[in-house]
Amino acid sequence: MGKTINISISCPQCTTRLALPVVESDLGRQKQGGCPKCGKKFNIPIPVGLASKFESDPTLGGNEAECSLLIGTVPNVHTAYQSFELTSEYYTIGRKNNSGPQYRPDVEVVTGDLKMSRKHAAIRKKGKTGFTLSQLPTAKNGVFHNGIRLDADEEVYLADGDTFRLGETTFRVSIAEQSMSSDDLTR
Repeated sequence: MGKTINISISCPQCTTRLALPVVESDLGRQKQGGCPKCGKKFNIPIPVGLASKFESDPTLGGNEAECSLLIGTVPNVHTAYQSFELTSEYYTIGRKNNSGPQYRPDVEVVTGDLKMSRKHAAIRKKGKTGFTLSQLPTAKNGVFHNGIRLDADEEVYLADGDTFRLGETTFRVSIAEQSMSSDDLTR
């Protein structure tokens, strides 16, 4: 099986950021996409200009494209669907803090899950293409990566398609090799 890259697109209806897997045989064709949030189905033209992404050898170092991490919550009775594009070096994930007159958000990825600590986990960008997940010392209910509980001081690399659970909220991971909107794909 050939190399797969992920491109980041926006849903044309609700603008939710999505990762779309592309293989070399998709170049110059249309690929059908669907938004998990609003259910909109749409066609995405895959530009031939992405061919260079399939030629790079990641073992050479320095040739890989800058990546961004997309995480989306799996909706349940405790948490509605949310999606986040993480492009900075460090993010904390936790429960909403809306107490006091001097309220300031102190986490970048916020949910309303009461089983999640206010500062529960951290995601760090490692190099151009890597992202790690770790539990913060304030987490009371642990961090589960692909169903396995992390040790308190453990840091794991995230891969495309991974899941992790904090409290009662499950997040699904997509790693996008480049950021482009669906408008960029038609040019």
